[in-house]
Amino acid sequence: MATNLPALLVIAMFSSRGYATPTSRANVTARAPSTVPRGVIIEHCTVPGVVALTFDDGPFVYTSHVLDVLDDFGAKATFFINGENWSRGINDFSTPWPDILRRIDNSGHQIGSHTWSHADLSTIDSHSRQFQVHHLEKALFDVLGKAPTYLRPPYASCSAECLWETEQMGYHVVNFDVDPKDYLHQEAGDIGAAMENFSRALDEQRFGNSFLVLSHDSLLHTAESLVPWMLMEIQQRGYRAVTVGECLCDPAENWYWGV
Repeated sequence: MATNLPALLVIAMFSSRGYATPTSRANVTARAPSTVPRGVIIEHCTVPGVVALTFDDGPFVYTSHVLDVLDDFGAKATFFINGENWSRGINDFSTPWPDILRRIDNSGHQIGSHTWSHADLSTIDSHSRQFQVHHLEKALFDVLGKAPTYLRPPYASCSAECLWETEQMGYHVVNFDVDPKDYLHQEAGDIGAAMENFSRALDEQRFGNSFLVLSHDSLLHTAESLVPWMLMEIQQRGYRAVTVGECLCDPAENWYWGV
């Protein structure tokens, strides 16, 4: 498939094939030189002096607040989204999700796949994996006219078979090297533990002076407290808050296909 196909034509091809995409589109999206690998799990940034904040499991009611805070700091981030979002699809225009997704995109943040319904890609069969990935793609085409080339596997789980299939589908699989464990610290007054986890990781510099951070825009105390804390720490330490694509030195035109 040519990379400059109009979005409506790509959507028509999706529909006619029942969510199918070409067997392999691993080279479809490489419209600019890229050294970002496929077929492996990426856990570290390659650009020094940056922090790639990532948010899983959205969009949700707290995502707009996260975007407000990012705007306040002039920061960019990556949102790995689910399709069947809190029992309503992200392409259901009676929900706030399409507008939130458009705001993420228009603000220069990156959108990645976190699958349709947060399935463990290592434990389901091939047909189910294809559905989890392609059905989310279709929903994003409905909303944005494009689909991502970056994927975070739910539970950070992607077996050898999963990696082979996602490579054939043209995806970079991205996990993280900093986990503040915000999902364990959502009781009132407990988010400070996640803040400490984040700051300690920056102190230790276990993988050099760049960081790929897991967090969740679906969590209240993450949105209200952890995100501004992380951004203040990033700013005060002289780092830049960037997207995953930027932290891997991948040009923005490679982050999506269908545009």
